[in-house]
Amino acid sequence: MSLGKFISYCILAAAVLYCCLTFFPKVLFSNTYRYKNITVYTRAPVTGPTDAVLTRVYDAVVADDFFDPGQKFEIYLAGGYAEYTFLAPFCRKTGACVHPATNKIFIASSDFDKNQAYGREAGLNPRILESVMIHELVLAQLKNNFGAMNYIALKPWLKDGYAEHIARETVEMDPAAICGERDKNAPLIPYLESRLILNLVKGEAADLTYPAFMKENSNYESLLKRVMERYCSK
Repeated sequence: MSLGKFISYCILAAAVLYCCLTFFPKVLFSNTYRYKNITVYTRAPVTGPTDAVLTRVYDAVVADDFFDPGQKFEIYLAGGYAEYTFLAPFCRKTGACVHPATNKIFIASSDFDKNQAYGREAGLNPRILESVMIHELVLAQLKNNFGAMNYIALKPWLKDGYAEHIARETVEMDPAAICGERDKNAPLIPYLESRLILNLVKGEAADLTYPAFMKENSNYESLLKRVMERYCSK
């Protein structure tokens, strides 16, 4: 066998292996925790109350307007940012995401016992793990409801705003945090901004359902301007 063919076979074998890991990443995770239609995979055993956390996550997801009791979810808590980007390369700019090809949910780094999730740098700018799970699960439900192409066409602020409406991770933040210069180390500000826009719209049209609003051609700039006027003009 020539060197060229050998290299080609090696590349092909690596591609096949990577494809298998993309669709079956569970082989890399030795611990499994299940609650109803949610399965969480971790590299290290969890000593904390997994049922308590997953119960709260499930209860929040059930309240979602797009909830489908037949949809199954897989959440993978990666062992760090490097592993996360290997398993979900399209999501490397964020600390958590729904894989665009498999719909599996990956979180870069986390501490289940402390209920914390991290992004690029473990230990810095922690978020609430269960809120991150809820946010990504809601996005997975939106994709399941709208279909892959229509989901891609949805504006990011709509998707993240609705997911944050359910996750409520920013509910205790001061709305004025959206004003002024943005802190690049404050990843929740865009979520807060999007949630405030949705709250504004729902406050003015209580009968408007979220599924209907998602299909409207809403102008983000004009809605954001009104939100800014409300919270940043004091």
